Amino acid sequence: MIAEASAPVSSRLPVITSAASGSVLQDCSNEVHCSSCKERFNQIGKLPRLLPCFHTVCEGCVYLEGKESCPICKEKYNLGIDGISSLKVNYYVTKMVQIFNLLESEQTERLKCMGCNRAAHFRCMKCSENYCASHAEFHQKSRATHDHDIIAVKDVAKNIHSLSAVREQEYCAVHTTRSLELYCLECDKALCSLCCITQHRTHSTCSVAKAAQRAKRELFELGPKAGEKMSVEKQKVIALRKMANEVQIDHEQAKRSLKEFSNRMIQNIKTREDELLAQLNSKKAALTKTINGKIDQTEDKLKMVKQTKEFAEKIQKNWSEVEILNVRKQIVDRLQEFSDSRTESVDNIYISPIRFAPSGEDALIQGIWSFKNRYLLKV
Repeated sequence: MIAEASAPVSSRLPVITSAASGSVLQDCSNEVHCSSCKERFNQIGKLPRLLPCFHTVCEGCVYLEGKESCPICKEKYNLGIDGISSLKVNYYVTKMVQIFNLLESEQTERLKCMGCNRAAHFRCMKCSENYCASHAEFHQKSRATHDHDIIAVKDVAKNIHSLSAVREQEYCAVHTTRSLELYCLECDKALCSLCCITQHRTHSTCSVAKAAQRAKRELFELGPKAGEKMSVEKQKVIALRKMANEVQIDHEQAKRSLKEFSNRMIQNIKTREDELLAQLNSKKAALTKTINGKIDQTEDKLKMVKQTKEFAEKIQKNWSEVEILNVRKQIVDRLQEFSDSRTESVDNIYISPIRFAPSGEDALIQGIWSFKNRYLLKV
């Protein structure tokens, strides 16, 4: 039997405990459930869609509350005339869901053998069929299927994120029995050999492996550039925060000066004092709002490129070649756009002081102090 040490299948498989398998199911549960509605991804209304911010949500949450914005980070996007089809399906997540369901079914003995309907604990990666130990051994010894790769379902528990134990071929959506082995450089799309000689016969193509290698190299080269840009933007945030702090300090100084002046005035000047304080507070609020807006804008930009960079690094380690190619252009465009964008220098921001200058009846008071605010942003 295949469960014995001398059997050809089991001899290649480590012993995995149920506790280890359960731990893996718990660890990867977040990846197979929508971050917004917490429901598990599936093929009917719950396909995982990759948003421009590289968060993955189900199709139902793409239109959350009728707003075209990420329900997680709130970044806005425009689906355009193509609607939801303009968003890439995250095939890496769909594969994770398949593996998660497979592990879950095997653990609860709902996974049945194709040969006898008993509990299945092995899977043929060539046939995509599940077997009990006896039928798995028979399948491997058969002349027609002796070269098929059979794994223990619990083997996935060793490292579910590597997908190495359950890597299956990706097949063409049009010619469903043909694997995606070629890549159209003009259409930026993986193809089967039949698609290549029909719809894409005049296009330049190469192997999926070569295109994926090129995509990985492209992502690898863009990573450091994005990192350098992030450093510049972080320094800008620091400078803007310092500017906001100085506005606050100057405001407090001006407020104290105005109160010292108003205390020497007769009662009717008290009314004027209140008006001037209101104007001063309004100006301070406007300046603070403007600077905070600059800070928020810059931090949003940093957050976007950080999650893009982290996403690019993640897929290089774990995704298949076709999965990487599926989102390559989206990531490259985002990183390239960020690297090429111009960073506004804080030194170029126009500043002008705010002054408290007597006029009219206030001109009678020559000892009034000027309220100076050194940072006035010209919007």
